Amino acid sequence: MKLFNKALTITKVFITAGLIASCQSEKDAVVSPVVEQAEKVDENAKISADSKLISDFSRKLSYSGPRNLLAKETLESYNYYIDYVYTAQGIKATKYEISSQKAVSTSTYILNASGLCIESSVGNSFSGTTQYKYNDNQQLILAFNKFEPNERQEFKYSSEPNGQARLLSVSFYDKQNYKTRELIYSYVGNMPDLYPLNPDFLASGTGKYLPIFGKFSPYLIKMVSETEHTYHPHKEYTSAELYNYKFYADGRVKSIEASDVKTGNTYMISNRTYASAMVAN
Repeated sequence: MKLFNKALTITKVFITAGLIASCQSEKDAVVSPVVEQAEKVDENAKISADSKLISDFSRKLSYSGPRNLLAKETLESYNYYIDYVYTAQGIKATKYEISSQKAVSTSTYILNASGLCIESSVGNSFSGTTQYKYNDNQQLILAFNKFEPNERQEFKYSSEPNGQARLLSVSFYDKQNYKTRELIYSYVGNMPDLYPLNPDFLASGTGKYLPIFGKFSPYLIKMVSETEHTYHPHKEYTSAELYNYKFYADGRVKSIEASDVKTGNTYMISNRTYASAMVAN
């Protein structure tokens, strides 16, 4: 279904000059307080090295250093890998072609003192910069183009206290301040998400596995409804997907299958392997 394929192109996170001047490999560097704090923001920080996520479909993840931070992300079927380097200011991610070992793009993520990403870039373009705002619970409430602030995403959450607030909706606006789409999230009960990841659309696929955008929900999503808006004249198009999960014995997600509510068509959106030995239910 087009829901997430299209959403992957919504947010472009662009490059910030000056961040990459003194990059040092995390394997050899002392982890900065900013990066160390980033790990504390997300539940992933509490996961030990022997239980880290090491693959999602054919995407391979590896970790290194005293904090077991993400060091490399490899997708052989698309002929690339990404090296992650941690600096005093944040994170630099360099994408390489596997066949040529040529660097093809550089992404940067600037973090605040709490370890949350406040400005980011993807690729080698200086044409725009995405900035991020958070609420008092360190949940992302706004992502916007620094130079075209009308182009933005607005996040709304439920009102539960003590870290239990869950993401309810994300609204997307273009440069003309028109709402172009809205995603609405539904949950069934309080099924915990023991290994939360970032939404695909948030960092255009390059920051999905970095715990630097806060926590979106402590629970697993059951359904995502999408409304698309077109104008002149105004029309709305709706669609929805239901999620079905399979779990390992310890409760972590093994796979996620999505089904289109209208057509009944199904497809897999995630198939995960962790470093520790587990048995599927």
